[in-house]
Amino acid sequence: MPRLSLWNKNKTNDYDFQDKIIAENINAGGTGVYVHKYIGTYTDDSANTSIGTGDLYIQDVLFLENRDRKYDTDIYELRGTYNVSEPDFDLTQFGMFVNNNDLQMTFHMNTLASLLGRRLMAGDVLELPHLRDDLLLGGGEAVNRFFVVSDAGRPAEGYDARWWPHLWKVKLTNITDSPEYRDILGTGEQADDLRNILSTYSTEIAISDKVMEMAASDMPYDSGYAKGGHLYVDVNAPDKPGVYFPADGTPPNGATIVGSGTSFPTDCVNGDYFLRTDFNPNRLFVKNLSVWHKVSDDKKEAWSAANKLLTSFVNNDASRTNTDGTTGTEKTSLSKIIKPKAD
Repeated sequence: MPRLSLWNKNKTNDYDFQDKIIAENINAGGTGVYVHKYIGTYTDDSANTSIGTGDLYIQDVLFLENRDRKYDTDIYELRGTYNVSEPDFDLTQFGMFVNNNDLQMTFHMNTLASLLGRRLMAGDVLELPHLRDDLLLGGGEAVNRFFVVSDAGRPAEGYDARWWPHLWKVKLTNITDSPEYRDILGTGEQADDLRNILSTYSTEIAISDKVMEMAASDMPYDSGYAKGGHLYVDVNAPDKPGVYFPADGTPPNGATIVGSGTSFPTDCVNGDYFLRTDFNPNRLFVKNLSVWHKVSDDKKEAWSAANKLLTSFVNNDASRTNTDGTTGTEKTSLSKIIKPKAD
């Protein structure tokens, strides 16, 4: 009598029989899944920062990721199963939140190989129509949920008595509005792109624009404050360009001022620059015949706010006279007014 052994190095008819039963079980009881097959990257590596070719190609060797992913234009329909569980409420900093962003789905391995030509791998995107939400708040357009495969492997329950595997399990996470999935979600240039439907990008931009509008209304921009500078060429050093800031009280083109004070000197000639310090802020003038023309104000301070009112408040050095005749500074720190005391 031969020695009994379940193990056989060859896949016999027993393997085929069990494999067909497992495949039919998943096909009959599983949910429909649309697979967007990951087929590589758009390899435009002019900077020579990539490594490998084909399936082993790595676009960014520093972060070990491929951002310019290429997906097959054909969509493959499969059946998969997973255990539906109660929502997992995570206790976070801001309270209780439902964590339903991760799934673990199981597929028949040979069905994957015959349909996709390989098993599911990290980067493949799965579209689950049974999680389609058609009761969105505000009556928005209903869309399927999209997940990306982050990891894959053989599950423990997928082995038969002869130690041959039949199942393939993948870990799924929600996809994000990122360049990796532009082949699936679109670029957002069209109004009906999935990117515009799934992403909150347009809403966040609208919120940001509204915040900027409210800030500009509450704190109007002072056009007198300098925003930048201009290039000039020093006549004494034409090969050495410089920068002229029109609000720092300095003359353009590298010229120098003949002096500063509270009144104009009498011995100036045409083209001389003079800084009047009795103006607040100080004002730069240039002489043209018998007229002193204003050039700019010196608003380049050590600290400047978006509005003159804030600048005068923070840099307030004025003094006050109290009713009892004592004097003090108008700007007083809170630590000087509110004294700590024991409970």
